[in-house]
Amino acid sequence: MAQNCSFQLLAPSQSRFAAKFSRTRNSEQVYDQHLSSMQKLRGRVYLKDEAIKPWELDEEGRFYMHGDEQSWHLLLLDDEKEVIGCAKYLVHPSNVSYQMLHVSQSTIAKHPVLGGTVRAAVEADLRRCRDANLAYVEVGGWALSEEWRNTRAALEILVGSFALAQIWGGCLGSCTATVRHSSSSILRRIGGANYEWDGQPISAYFDPEYGCDMELLHFDYRQPSPRFSPLIKALESSLAKSTVVCGGQQVSVPQRMPEYIPESAGFLHLTPAFAR
Repeated sequence: MAQNCSFQLLAPSQSRFAAKFSRTRNSEQVYDQHLSSMQKLRGRVYLKDEAIKPWELDEEGRFYMHGDEQSWHLLLLDDEKEVIGCAKYLVHPSNVSYQMLHVSQSTIAKHPVLGGTVRAAVEADLRRCRDANLAYVEVGGWALSEEWRNTRAALEILVGSFALAQIWGGCLGSCTATVRHSSSSILRRIGGANYEWDGQPISAYFDPEYGCDMELLHFDYRQPSPRFSPLIKALESSLAKSTVVCGGQQVSVPQRMPEYIPESAGFLHLTPAFAR
């Protein structure tokens, strides 16, 4: 590949985890530039993937996701510092309630039959977080430019949640993952698992709003797949030494945006063989 790429971390303002990194930079201008570039990438990728509709983009082609300014973002930048890959991590304290989670607004959480099971399974994880004083992370918002798919950089974006969790001291988390592009099966290969309740897995479901099959997965970021441990360890070391750009004041969520979108819409399009 002719171009080089580099990783950049964005952190929300006043994040307690920023102190875990070697260097932090408070620059609202740089933060806003990277955030805008990321949202434009999402807009291009998600629209092409038919995960969103044209009206969901703003006049500059940006796609805003609920909680962008409150989340951490792992960005992949090209030589010109444009965002060509991204992933989003909404970090909650150990005492977060189920109602405050993004997943509580998902289609499966509102299902008349499965909703109660989903809540019980997620709340079991939240109790584990409280008992071990761990953060709870909702991960998603993946997007990658076409020319970078099926590269090592794409895989690093994918396992970045495990590397960050190690820096943060361990976390539990969840995501909703599309079945298409083998997204959910790839996430299981790196350490994700289907939620279970009473010994039964919570199966895939069809989301009529977005026209695709989805799965609800959870992660213990302290226990990645051994296959990916060396890569995660190398990425952890690299990210810990990186400069984290912190945002300015929090921005309110635009009222015109949808309250919920599957977090892995416009996924990285890794082939299953690439993630083995």
